[in-house]
Amino acid sequence: MRHTSPFSQRTEHLVLAVIGLDLLLQTAETIDALAHLGTLFFWADVVIWLAYTIEWCVRIRRAEDWRKYAFSFIGIVDFLAILPLWAFTGFDLGALRAFRLFRLFVATAKLATRTSAVARLARAFRFAVDEAGALFAGTCIIVVTAGFGMYHLENKAQPDVFSSVFDGLWWAVVTLTTVGYGDIQPVTAGGRILATVAMFAGIGVIGSACGIMADALREAAAAEEAG
Repeated sequence: MRHTSPFSQRTEHLVLAVIGLDLLLQTAETIDALAHLGTLFFWADVVIWLAYTIEWCVRIRRAEDWRKYAFSFIGIVDFLAILPLWAFTGFDLGALRAFRLFRLFVATAKLATRTSAVARLARAFRFAVDEAGALFAGTCIIVVTAGFGMYHLENKAQPDVFSSVFDGLWWAVVTLTTVGYGDIQPVTAGGRILATVAMFAGIGVIGSACGIMADALREAAAAEEAG
Protein backbone atom coordinates (compact mmCIF):
# COMPACT_ATOMS: atom_id res chain seq x y z
CA MET A 1 0.00 0.00 0.00
CA ARG A 2 1.89 3.02 -1.30
CA HIS A 3 0.97 6.62 -0.68
CA THR A 4 2.00 9.49 -2.95
CA SER A 5 0.35 12.58 -1.44
CA PRO A 6 2.45 14.80 0.86
CA PHE A 7 0.00 14.19 3.72
CA SER A 8 0.26 10.43 3.31
CA GLN A 9 4.05 10.59 3.14
CA ARG A 10 4.24 12.66 6.32
CA THR A 11 1.83 10.27 8.00
CA GLU A 12 3.95 7.29 6.98
CA HIS A 13 7.10 8.91 8.37
CA LEU A 14 5.36 9.75 11.63
CA VAL A 15 3.95 6.25 11.97
CA LEU A 16 7.37 4.72 11.32
CA ALA A 17 8.81 6.94 14.06
CA VAL A 18 6.09 5.82 16.49
CA ILE A 19 6.69 2.17 15.61
CA GLY A 20 10.42 2.64 16.20
CA LEU A 21 9.68 4.26 19.56
CA ASP A 22 7.34 1.39 20.43
CA LEU A 23 10.02 -1.22 19.71
CA LEU A 24 12.61 0.80 21.64
CA LEU A 25 10.23 1.10 24.59
CA GLN A 26 9.54 -2.63 24.61
CA THR A 27 13.29 -3.23 24.72
CA ALA A 28 13.78 -0.79 27.60
CA GLU A 29 10.96 -2.41 29.61
CA THR A 30 12.98 -5.64 29.82
CA ILE A 31 15.98 -3.95 31.50
CA ASP A 32 15.89 -4.50 35.27
CA ALA A 33 17.93 -1.36 35.93
CA LEU A 34 15.08 0.70 34.45
CA ALA A 35 12.34 -0.97 36.50
CA HIS A 36 11.88 2.22 38.54
CA LEU A 37 10.62 3.90 35.37
CA GLY A 38 7.61 1.59 35.23
CA THR A 39 5.08 4.42 35.52
CA LEU A 40 6.80 6.37 32.75
CA PHE A 41 6.81 3.28 30.54
CA PHE A 42 3.12 2.77 31.24
CA TRP A 43 2.13 6.26 30.14
CA ALA A 44 4.45 6.03 27.16
CA ASP A 45 2.54 2.86 26.21
CA VAL A 46 -0.71 4.79 26.48
CA VAL A 47 0.61 7.60 24.26
CA ILE A 48 1.80 5.13 21.63
CA TRP A 49 -1.54 3.31 21.64
CA LEU A 50 -3.34 6.63 21.32
CA ALA A 51 -1.12 7.47 18.34
CA TYR A 52 -2.01 4.12 16.76
CA THR A 53 -5.69 4.81 17.45
CA ILE A 54 -5.54 8.24 15.81
CA GLU A 55 -3.72 6.75 12.83
CA TRP A 56 -6.39 4.06 12.41
CA CYS A 57 -9.21 6.61 12.62
CA VAL A 58 -7.50 8.94 10.13
CA ARG A 59 -6.98 6.11 7.65
CA ILE A 60 -10.61 5.04 8.02
CA ARG A 61 -11.72 8.63 7.46
CA ARG A 62 -9.52 9.25 4.41
CA ALA A 63 -9.93 5.87 2.73
CA GLU A 64 -11.97 5.85 -0.49
CA ASP A 65 -13.56 2.61 0.70
CA TRP A 66 -13.14 2.29 4.46
CA ARG A 67 -14.35 -1.32 4.43
CA LYS A 68 -11.63 -2.29 1.98
CA TYR A 69 -8.99 -0.75 4.26
CA ALA A 70 -10.50 -2.07 7.51
CA PHE A 71 -10.51 -5.67 6.26
CA SER A 72 -7.19 -5.53 4.44
CA PHE A 73 -4.08 -7.03 6.02
CA ILE A 74 -2.72 -3.58 6.86
CA GLY A 75 -6.06 -2.47 8.30
CA ILE A 76 -6.34 -5.56 10.49
CA VAL A 77 -2.78 -5.11 11.78
CA ASP A 78 -3.49 -1.44 12.53
CA PHE A 79 -6.65 -2.42 14.43
CA LEU A 80 -4.83 -5.11 16.42
CA ALA A 81 -2.30 -2.47 17.46
CA ILE A 82 -5.01 -0.48 19.27
CA LEU A 83 -7.05 -3.42 20.57
CA PRO A 84 -5.19 -4.02 23.89
CA LEU A 85 -5.72 -0.44 25.10
CA TRP A 86 -9.48 -0.48 24.65
CA ALA A 87 -9.82 -4.09 25.78
CA PHE A 88 -8.31 -3.12 29.15
CA THR A 89 -9.85 0.25 29.86
CA GLY A 90 -8.92 -0.09 33.54
CA PHE A 91 -5.31 0.61 32.54
CA ASP A 92 -4.04 -2.27 34.65
CA LEU A 93 -0.27 -2.39 34.13
CA GLY A 94 -0.02 -6.11 34.83
CA ALA A 95 -2.69 -6.93 32.26
CA LEU A 96 -1.06 -4.72 29.66
CA ARG A 97 2.32 -6.35 30.21
CA ALA A 98 0.72 -9.69 29.37
CA PHE A 99 0.42 -8.32 25.83
CA ARG A 100 4.14 -7.65 25.46
CA LEU A 101 4.67 -10.49 23.02
CA PHE A 102 1.48 -9.52 21.19
CA ARG A 103 2.67 -5.91 20.98
CA LEU A 104 6.02 -7.02 19.59
CA PHE A 105 4.29 -9.00 16.87
CA VAL A 106 1.95 -6.16 15.99
CA ALA A 107 4.68 -3.50 15.97
CA THR A 108 6.85 -5.70 13.78
CA ALA A 109 3.92 -6.40 11.47
CA LYS A 110 3.12 -2.68 11.22
CA LEU A 111 6.74 -1.99 10.32
CA ALA A 112 6.71 -4.77 7.73
CA THR A 113 3.54 -3.50 6.04
CA ARG A 114 5.16 -0.08 5.58
CA THR A 115 8.53 -1.22 4.23
CA SER A 116 8.94 -1.58 0.47
CA ALA A 117 11.71 -4.17 0.93
CA VAL A 118 9.29 -6.44 2.80
CA ALA A 119 6.74 -6.06 0.00
CA ARG A 120 9.38 -7.10 -2.52
CA LEU A 121 10.36 -10.05 -0.32
CA ALA A 122 6.72 -11.17 -0.14
CA ARG A 123 6.46 -10.98 -3.93
CA ALA A 124 9.69 -12.96 -4.23
CA PHE A 125 8.24 -15.70 -2.04
CA ARG A 126 5.29 -15.95 -4.42
CA PHE A 127 7.67 -16.33 -7.36
CA ALA A 128 9.67 -19.01 -5.52
CA VAL A 129 6.79 -21.00 -4.06
CA ASP A 130 7.22 -24.02 -6.37
CA GLU A 131 11.00 -24.28 -5.99
CA ALA A 132 10.82 -23.61 -2.25
CA GLY A 133 8.15 -26.30 -1.87
CA ALA A 134 10.32 -28.84 -3.66
CA LEU A 135 13.34 -27.89 -1.54
CA PHE A 136 11.28 -28.14 1.66
CA ALA A 137 10.00 -31.59 0.70
CA GLY A 138 13.52 -32.77 -0.07
CA THR A 139 14.80 -31.33 3.20
CA CYS A 140 12.08 -33.15 5.16
CA ILE A 141 13.09 -36.44 3.53
CA ILE A 142 16.74 -35.85 4.45
CA VAL A 143 15.82 -34.89 8.03
CA VAL A 144 13.69 -38.00 8.55
CA THR A 145 16.28 -40.31 6.98
CA ALA A 146 19.19 -38.81 8.92
CA GLY A 147 17.21 -38.66 12.17
CA PHE A 148 16.08 -42.28 12.08
CA GLY A 149 19.51 -43.41 10.91
CA MET A 150 21.32 -41.57 13.69
CA TYR A 151 18.97 -42.99 16.31
CA HIS A 152 19.60 -46.57 15.22
CA LEU A 153 23.36 -46.01 14.98
CA GLU A 154 23.77 -44.23 18.32
CA ASN A 155 21.04 -45.57 20.60
CA LYS A 156 23.07 -48.46 22.00
CA ALA A 157 26.21 -46.37 22.47
CA GLN A 158 24.37 -43.36 23.95
CA PRO A 159 20.97 -44.48 25.27
CA ASP A 160 20.61 -41.35 27.38
CA VAL A 161 21.47 -38.99 24.51
CA PHE A 162 19.56 -40.72 21.70
CA SER A 163 16.74 -42.12 23.81
CA SER A 164 14.16 -41.91 21.01
CA VAL A 165 13.79 -41.11 17.34
CA PHE A 166 12.82 -37.55 18.33
CA ASP A 167 16.37 -37.00 19.62
CA GLY A 168 17.67 -38.15 16.26
CA LEU A 169 15.30 -35.83 14.42
CA TRP A 170 16.35 -32.90 16.63
CA TRP A 171 19.99 -33.65 15.85
CA ALA A 172 19.18 -33.83 12.12
CA VAL A 173 17.40 -30.46 12.11
CA VAL A 174 20.22 -28.76 14.03
CA THR A 175 22.86 -30.28 11.75
CA LEU A 176 21.12 -29.62 8.43
CA THR A 177 20.46 -25.99 9.32
CA THR A 178 24.19 -25.68 10.17
CA VAL A 179 23.32 -24.38 13.66
CA GLY A 180 25.37 -27.03 15.46
CA TYR A 181 24.40 -26.53 19.11
CA GLY A 182 26.73 -29.34 20.17
CA ASP A 183 24.29 -30.69 22.76
CA ILE A 184 23.98 -33.98 20.84
CA GLN A 185 26.80 -35.53 18.84
CA PRO A 186 27.62 -39.01 17.54
CA VAL A 187 30.40 -41.17 19.01
CA THR A 188 30.22 -44.29 16.81
CA ALA A 189 32.00 -44.60 13.47
CA GLY A 190 28.72 -45.07 11.62
CA GLY A 191 27.19 -42.09 13.36
CA ARG A 192 30.11 -39.85 12.46
CA ILE A 193 29.99 -40.91 8.82
CA LEU A 194 26.27 -40.13 8.72
CA ALA A 195 26.95 -36.81 10.45
CA THR A 196 29.53 -35.90 7.79
CA VAL A 197 27.05 -36.63 5.01
CA ALA A 198 24.36 -34.64 6.82
CA MET A 199 26.68 -31.65 7.23
CA PHE A 200 27.42 -31.50 3.51
CA ALA A 201 23.72 -31.96 2.79
CA GLY A 202 22.98 -29.03 5.08
CA ILE A 203 25.41 -26.82 3.18
CA GLY A 204 23.65 -27.84 -0.03
CA VAL A 205 20.23 -27.06 1.41
CA ILE A 206 21.26 -23.60 2.61
CA GLY A 207 23.01 -22.86 -0.67
CA SER A 208 19.99 -23.96 -2.70
CA ALA A 209 17.66 -21.83 -0.57
CA CYS A 210 19.88 -18.78 -1.07
CA GLY A 211 20.00 -19.37 -4.82
CA ILE A 212 16.23 -19.75 -5.08
CA MET A 213 15.60 -16.56 -3.13
CA ALA A 214 18.21 -14.62 -5.11
CA ASP A 215 16.53 -15.58 -8.39
CA ALA A 216 13.09 -14.80 -6.96
CA LEU A 217 14.22 -11.37 -5.74
CA ARG A 218 15.57 -10.57 -9.20
CA GLU A 219 12.23 -11.57 -10.72
CA ALA A 220 10.37 -9.46 -8.17
CA ALA A 221 12.56 -6.44 -8.91
CA ALA A 222 12.04 -6.90 -12.65
CA ALA A 223 8.28 -7.16 -12.14
CA GLU A 224 8.28 -3.90 -10.15
CA GLU A 225 10.23 -2.09 -12.86
CA ALA A 226 7.85 -3.42 -15.50
CA GLY A 227 5.03 -1.79 -13.58
